[in-house]
Amino acid sequence: MRHNPVDEGRHTALRRLRRAQLAEARRIRRAAAVYRLTPAHLAAPCRISPLAEARQVAMYLIRTRLTWPSLSRDAPFPSARIGALLGHRDHSTALHGVAAIAARLASGQQEDAYLCHMVRTLGGMLDATHEGADHAHAGGRAA
Repeated sequence: MRHNPVDEGRHTALRRLRRAQLAEARRIRRAAAVYRLTPAHLAAPCRISPLAEARQVAMYLIRTRLTWPSLSRDAPFPSARIGALLGHRDHSTALHGVAAIAARLASGQQEDAYLCHMVRTLGGMLDATHEGADHAHAGGRAA
């Protein structure tokens, strides 16, 4: 059997895409769990404040902590994909959610202290989980 670099590149790209999809699902589950919700709650059309905040935190974590595999390099996670994951929302809704959480984190206001702590803690947990998954995919070798 001959070595085909095109097929190998396609296989590598598909493997990286699948890993990104697993990571995005993990982030949604973790963000929902912190708020004692399910991923279905985050995808619901409801705009009640706790649900909306949890959804925006998930959007923020996916956009800032994950990269989207492309042929040339890892790119920022697409806002259209984030919106689709969280209840088939428009990409502009996902961008608004990311910007809203980023603004609250940057504000330094006392009422956002818990949000800051939670996002840092949750982000750290997710990064550790993602690194562990990369380590496992590398067959026990450092990725």
